[in-house]
Amino acid sequence: MKFNLDNFNAPDLEAWRSKIKAETKAIGNLSYKNEVEGIEFDHTQKTLDYDFGTQQDSEPNDWGITAYIPVLDEKTANLFALKCLSQGANVLYLNISAKPTDWNTVFKGIHIEYIHIIIAFEQESELQTFIDFIPKSAKEHISISIDPLRTYDIKPVLEAGFKLMVNGFHLEQIGANSIDQLSTILYFAESLIGKTEPNNISFEIGIGSNFFLELAKVRALKWLWRHILLKNNKAIPKTSILGRMGWTNKSLKDPDTNILRQTTESISSISGGVSAILIHSSHTYSLEPNNWFYKRLALNISHILKEESYLTKVNDPMRGAYLSEKMTFVLIQNCWSQFRKFIEIEDKEVIINQLKESLEKTRALKSEAFEKAEHELIGINLFKNAKEQKNKWSNVPNYLGFDYLIFEKGQDA
Repeated sequence: MKFNLDNFNAPDLEAWRSKIKAETKAIGNLSYKNEVEGIEFDHTQKTLDYDFGTQQDSEPNDWGITAYIPVLDEKTANLFALKCLSQGANVLYLNISAKPTDWNTVFKGIHIEYIHIIIAFEQESELQTFIDFIPKSAKEHISISIDPLRTYDIKPVLEAGFKLMVNGFHLEQIGANSIDQLSTILYFAESLIGKTEPNNISFEIGIGSNFFLELAKVRALKWLWRHILLKNNKAIPKTSILGRMGWTNKSLKDPDTNILRQTTESISSISGGVSAILIHSSHTYSLEPNNWFYKRLALNISHILKEESYLTKVNDPMRGAYLSEKMTFVLIQNCWSQFRKFIEIEDKEVIINQLKESLEKTRALKSEAFEKAEHELIGINLFKNAKEQKNKWSNVPNYLGFDYLIFEKGQDA
C-alpha cells in the first residue's frame, strides 16, 4: 500500500502548543524555569538561530574510565589500583593524604605509559617528592588536579612540565549552580594562559542529576574555553574534561537506585562530550567505604555504556536539538557575564566571598525543593525503602566552609 503524504496537513505551531497544554494541563506560557540556575525560556520555540556544536571534535566520542584511589595506606592503594586496572579502568585518580608518601609502593606494578594518572594533593609538602620521583618520560601521562580557590604555589608544577587539571568538582558538591562552577574554573584557567600551553590545561567538573542541564554545562564549558583561547590568539586543542559523579542525590537506604542515577548522569556527561568519567562509589562516605561491590558497579557502568549503548559512535549527539542548544546558549551568556566580572575584580578573596553568598542561596533553594518533594528522589524522599539499613553516612568533606550537600544525610541529621 502506498501512502500519499500530501493528504496530511502541514504542522501548525500554535495547534501543537495547544495540544501540549491540553495533554499536560499546562497553564500560561510553556516555559522552562530553573530558579537555582537563573534560567528561563520558552521551550516550544519554532526555530534556532544558533549552533553551539563542538566542531573541534571531529572524531567519534570515546571516554576514559576513571577509578578513584584514596592513598591513605600505600600498599592498600596500590592493590586497589591494580584491581581497578584489571577491571578495565584506564585512568587513575589518586588523592594523596598529608602524610609522607612512599611513591615506589604506590606505583608498584603500574605502567604509567599505558594509562593516564590524575593526582590531587591535600598538602603541598608531598608535591615536590612526587616531582622528584616521576621520570621525565612519564610526565605527559600525568595531570595535577589544581583547586582554583586554594592559595598555593603552582610554579613547581609548571616548571616540572606536568599537565594541569582545574578542579570544579567540590563547588558542585557543596551546591553551587552551573554559572558559579564554570565561571570560577574558567577564571583560573585563563590565568594559566601564557604560563603553559593550552593543551596542558584540562578541567574536572561535578555532574548532577538534571540530565539536559548537565549536558549543556559540558557543551558550554567547551565552547567558552575555545572562545577564551581565540581571544588570546592561542591554538585550540581538543578540550579535555573529566566528569565526576558525586553523592548529592545518592542513597544508602536504597542503594540500588544509585545505579540508575549514576547511569543517567554518565550518559548526560558523555553526550555533552567529556573526555573521561569518574563514577564514585555511593558508599565512599559511609560506614562501609571499602565495599568493593559498589566500586565495581561504578566501573562497570562505563563498560556497559561503551559496549551496549553506541555512545562511542556519535559525537555531540544533542547538537541541533532546541533544548540542548538553548540551554547551552543561556549558560554561555550567564557564565561569560560572571567570568568578565571575576576578571574585573581580580581579588580572589572577594570572588570567594561572592561565591559564598551565592552558595547560601543555591543551597537553600535546593534543600527547599527537596524537602517539598519538588525535587523527587526515589528511595530518599519518594517511595522510601522500608527496610532498616545498617549502613550510615559518615563525615563528608568540607569546602569553603560548607559540607558536601547530600540530601539523604540531611534527613538523618
